[in-house]
Amino acid sequence: MGNLMKIVGLVQGAVGALGTAPTGLDNVIKTAQGGDIFNLISGVALGFLGMKGSSAQQKVGIPAISGLNGIVGLLGLLGANNPLAALQMNNGTAGSLINIAISAIGFISTFMKKKAA
Repeated sequence: MGNLMKIVGLVQGAVGALGTAPTGLDNVIKTAQGGDIFNLISGVALGFLGMKGSSAQQKVGIPAISGLNGIVGLLGLLGANNPLAALQMNNGTAGSLINIAISAIGFISTFMKKKAA
């Protein structure tokens, strides 16, 4: 679970960082400033849990962050992409699908059984 979350966290954090850049990726994946900041923070948290988090921290933290990603993605797909007037999350389907995919990966990795060595 840790190695997968390390990779997912680094990728999501990079997407968030690139989205906040002046000529950012946000125009391509249709995220807004709120979505970019969320991706950056969520990616750092998942990356930290994957790299340094204990098993207990991963069991609690990964589902929580995955759930938040799922909520952000579903709100975007349902057209409620601006729940906070000043902090729009996603401007299109691609950003929402990214959040849903990260949510699914997080939940699947949480509930996968570890293989016996």
